[in-house]
Amino acid sequence: MADQNQSATQSDGGENKDKKKILVITGDGNFGERLRKTLQDGGYFVILVKNGVEAVKAMIDTLPHLILLDVVVTGTDSYSILAEKQAEPMLAKIPLFLMSTQGTPINMRRVPQGAVAEFIVAMHAEPREVLDRVDKHFGVNRSEGTPSDGISDDRKKILWVEDDKLIGTILGKKFISSGFDLTHTKNGEETLRELENIVPDIIIVDLLLPGMSGFEILEKIKGRDRLKSIPVMVLSNLSKPSDIEKAKALGVRRFMVKATSSLDQIVAEVHNLLK
Repeated sequence: MADQNQSATQSDGGENKDKKKILVITGDGNFGERLRKTLQDGGYFVILVKNGVEAVKAMIDTLPHLILLDVVVTGTDSYSILAEKQAEPMLAKIPLFLMSTQGTPINMRRVPQGAVAEFIVAMHAEPREVLDRVDKHFGVNRSEGTPSDGISDDRKKILWVEDDKLIGTILGKKFISSGFDLTHTKNGEETLRELENIVPDIIIVDLLLPGMSGFEILEKIKGRDRLKSIPVMVLSNLSKPSDIEKAKALGVRRFMVKATSSLDQIVAEVHNLLK
């Protein structure tokens, strides 16, 4: 608790009083220190808590502008911290990012509704990526350099067909935070209705869907003149060579397997297709 108490005291005055205050809670001490330095270098005041047992007390003591909570903490679990935070009216309104910095699965059933403003999920998250997301949250536009995820001011439109609620929540937030205008549909019928009204810059399709399969959606897209020039990517757990060949024959330009692709890899492929 030495780190937290020292930082909280400093935040009451001096050069830190006008800075946005960020509370970082993580069981990964090495990543936590790297993240603290990156955020501090970015102009934020950071309180680092390495023991989850002290997390809620730290929230009350410091009342930060933003909380970054790692899904892996020591002494307790992050879901208990989320539940305690939401039960305290003074804390419930503080925005919180839930981080999985090493790709640890997030149990969405244990995340209280409205408790998380954003999810940051990566196999090997980098502090710079977290800084980019924090900057976007606070509306910070840095004059030098470019965001690490390649965001541009031109918001490209994605139509994404995916019925899985967990990946729909996590990857959907990733697309939006990466600067895309996202339309998310959950089945073929809903997708075709949307395509009557919009012409997206890219279409992403799962192959295993309720009712109409992804292959059927691809066939209908290929048969429409106004849609057939739009780049299409498959994001699915079907990965047999015959599935890949069939998708390519229907005009698919990229085929990614959900189980082996990180969020950052998926977003990078979308950017590549749109270049």
